[in-house]
Amino acid sequence: MNVKRAIDEGGSEAGLAQLHRRFGWTSLFLWMTGGLLLETLQGWKSAAYLLDPLRRELWILAHFHGALLAVVNLVYVRWAEVPGLAGGARTLASRALIAGSFLLPLGFLLGGLQHFEGDPGWGIFLAPVGGAALLVTTFAQVRAAWRG
Repeated sequence: MNVKRAIDEGGSEAGLAQLHRRFGWTSLFLWMTGGLLLETLQGWKSAAYLLDPLRRELWILAHFHGALLAVVNLVYVRWAEVPGLAGGARTLASRALIAGSFLLPLGFLLGGLQHFEGDPGWGIFLAPVGGAALLVTTFAQVRAAWRG
């Protein structure tokens, strides 16, 4: 089941749970692989990585946020089906979580890829967009929790 079909099927609870399960495990695998690559660059004493503290910091932030948000998606499998969220809010929260989980770490990664002297590259502008998307999901779940 692809992402579009899972969401287009009325945001069915089982479809959204499966979507977050697949996204979470795939994302965790990719970000853990990225972390292994960072460790390899550190171990091989790569000058392009070690002599650029801004790149190193942004890539570590990308790895951390990517792996953490992958785990959040795996935990969200349980909350994707919360009865306090109506169908439209459930779909919006799900889309926002996946968008934020993709855009926030990607912003850090691209911001460190090619950057200016002391400032991150243009890709960093994706990070706050991703953060805002994550707030949408969090707010929807807070409202659902208080509705009981």
